[in-house]
Amino acid sequence: MNREIQRLDTNVPDPVESRRAGAGRLVRFIYGALVFGILGFFVIRFGAPLVLLNGPGVVTAQLSAISSPYLVQIKRMEVRPGAKVETGALIATVSSPQVDQTSSDLLRALAEITGSEVELRVKARVARDSVEAARSRSEMAGDTLQRLEKANSGEDFGLIYRTDVYRERAIAMQSLLALEAEADEATAQLERLEAVRREIRGQFDAVKREFDDGRILSPASGIVAPRTSHAGETVVAGSSIAEIFLDGDTFVDWYIPNFRLIDPRPGQRVLVVYGRTRLPGTISEILPISDQLESRRSSILREPSAGQIGRIRFDPGAVPPTLNATVHVHMYYSEFTDRIAWGLVRLFNLN
Repeated sequence: MNREIQRLDTNVPDPVESRRAGAGRLVRFIYGALVFGILGFFVIRFGAPLVLLNGPGVVTAQLSAISSPYLVQIKRMEVRPGAKVETGALIATVSSPQVDQTSSDLLRALAEITGSEVELRVKARVARDSVEAARSRSEMAGDTLQRLEKANSGEDFGLIYRTDVYRERAIAMQSLLALEAEADEATAQLERLEAVRREIRGQFDAVKREFDDGRILSPASGIVAPRTSHAGETVVAGSSIAEIFLDGDTFVDWYIPNFRLIDPRPGQRVLVVYGRTRLPGTISEILPISDQLESRRSSILREPSAGQIGRIRFDPGAVPPTLNATVHVHMYYSEFTDRIAWGLVRLFNLN
């Protein structure tokens, strides 16, 4: 028995075709979004440099390096990076074999000077006490020589006796002069040794005062920078034990890209971008130096973070980002785009 197949109404959509049509629209939408996204990336990537100058920067402040003039070993660090410190706060406790060796050498020099002073005092005392006796002997020899010369006849005295008198006179004078010279020279050497003693003692006190029993103190108020030494680390003379960002002077060091249509100039307005925050600022100076920020590169698509440094000051009332944070600086080439950017900032109150 043949049955006639009753088909659905042609006005009713087929469910299978409806699902296929919806999936096709989704695929076309994803494909279109992908194409327009790629085009937008290339437009922004290669068109933005024609509108604005964009470069990385670092929020920083004036740095004060804390170091020691001696070779030291860190016994204990009293602060951590990011800590707030005041002037005179204890930063670290150190020990120094160089200070110990220097102190020992200075004390040994003082001991040698003391021994030399003792010998010179003995010589000066003996010389001073012997001068009177030598003077009496010289006077007696002089009287004898005068009586000899006043004699009427040289035959009254033998030749040997006359020779002995002249010899005694010479020896007495020589002994007196030697004792007087020895006393004067010993006194002068004692004065010079006393001056050397004071100088060495001053150096010893200066070493003790500078080392301050191994206490390293903060020279100013500020915030401890990330780069600090660690307990057990040996630090050579002049090397930084810790660095402090000084209070009251926060700015941005902008690494100006080498490719630019217009060179930045002091007094020009810029936008400091930190996340979704836009902060107004002004270029205060262009430093005559170039620096590199390669350690902060996170993508091969970014330009090398190298270039001349521009120093940017925030406007009054702006709350700067955290110290050592990486930001981006936008400087618009034309006044039109600059006004649009500043208008958007004021409109959305992003700062």
